[in-house]
Amino acid sequence: MPHTVVLHVHSVNTIAWAVRTDAREEFTRRLEGLAWRWLDYHHPGLPLASVVNHTLRQDKADVLILGNHGLVVGAETCAGAEALVDEVESRLALAPRSATTSDEDALRSICAGTAYRLPKDPQCHRIAIDPFSRAIATSGSLYPDHVVFLGSGLPVLERVEDFRAPTSRVRPDGLPHPVALLIPGLGCVAREDASDGAEAMLSCLALVTCRLPLTAQVRFLTRDNESALVNWDAERYRQRLTANRGAD
Repeated sequence: MPHTVVLHVHSVNTIAWAVRTDAREEFTRRLEGLAWRWLDYHHPGLPLASVVNHTLRQDKADVLILGNHGLVVGAETCAGAEALVDEVESRLALAPRSATTSDEDALRSICAGTAYRLPKDPQCHRIAIDPFSRAIATSGSLYPDHVVFLGSGLPVLERVEDFRAPTSRVRPDGLPHPVALLIPGLGCVAREDASDGAEAMLSCLALVTCRLPLTAQVRFLTRDNESALVNWDAERYRQRLTANRGAD
């Protein structure tokens, strides 16, 4: 982008709109008067940068909405860029659905003797307790960091008795157990070694899904999108850095 200052953020309200099938129509109405452009989902890195470059050669834009990804703004000063982010977020603001209280005592009891614990952020529980949020979270991944840190679709633990014995060990296929599990009616549990990045993505997923209305039609990343992300050298490198910081 030609601007002096460029900000790229994964803002909750923007993502909550950008994963919907009617996203472009809603953005057209809500961002009227701003120099903005919509970009369909593209793999981060060179593919996305090429599309941005091509788009800006055709039209001037200070705001880019990245489908299933996030927000980019450009301005001539830091204050101007920050103000533009605030303006976009205020126009896209969505009220979260009310949340039912989790049963953390029951969750601690369930986690005893396993490789799981309660998440650091209590609002993560709403992913499991709210039926619509749970349906979205178990159906696929919404944005790049979702699949990278949490995988495609969080599993639901339906039978607690099936949970205790095996979860302290690696699965028979040699893969680690899921980063998080959803327990309907009770809340969410995270693997003991879940990284700060995974914790942040659980919080983000809770914030995004509770802002999606019950009538929303959601667009998930495709299997090809997910495969490109998890096998991307840049993401593997970032995951190693995250793991090393956690070890420190």
